[in-house]
Amino acid sequence: MTSNIKVTLVLLVTFLIAPLVLASGPDIHALWDDRCVSCHGHAGEFARKFLTVSNAELQGRHHVHDLRLFLQNHYLAGHSVEPVYNMLRAQAGNDPRFTNECSRCHNRAADFVRDSFILRDGVLYSRQLDMPIREFLNGHRKLQQQDVDYFMQQLMRIANEVDLNNTNSK
Repeated sequence: MTSNIKVTLVLLVTFLIAPLVLASGPDIHALWDDRCVSCHGHAGEFARKFLTVSNAELQGRHHVHDLRLFLQNHYLAGHSVEPVYNMLRAQAGNDPRFTNECSRCHNRAADFVRDSFILRDGVLYSRQLDMPIREFLNGHRKLQQQDVDYFMQQLMRIANEVDLNNTNSK
């Protein structure tokens, strides 16, 4: 599969699952860190190494047919299964570009989004600069427009997964 097709599929899946994750409420990355990280490590690395996406469904090596049922019986409450499943599905089909290109300065993406961004009327802003992130990225490290689009999709997905709406009101 070519890189362009992969990016297109990731963006499509992101648009389809973002409303589900946004409506879920809990910080899915914090949930993963609390319940899963000690055995499975970082969610993105785990998803890319052990999971695949086939026909828009997430599959494990051993749990091919119903990974949701497995997740429900594996330390996740019923309401957390779908958001964790969606997070892992997005990460399994995603290259580790943030890790490879950004983590040297920004560490883990979920922590970076939680600490550095706010969500205002559906637009991601820098807390420090009070500037839309898209506007900032357009001049950041000579990123091309396709890179800005890619990172905006990833950052918005993560903002929804960490429930940035609720963290901003605290």
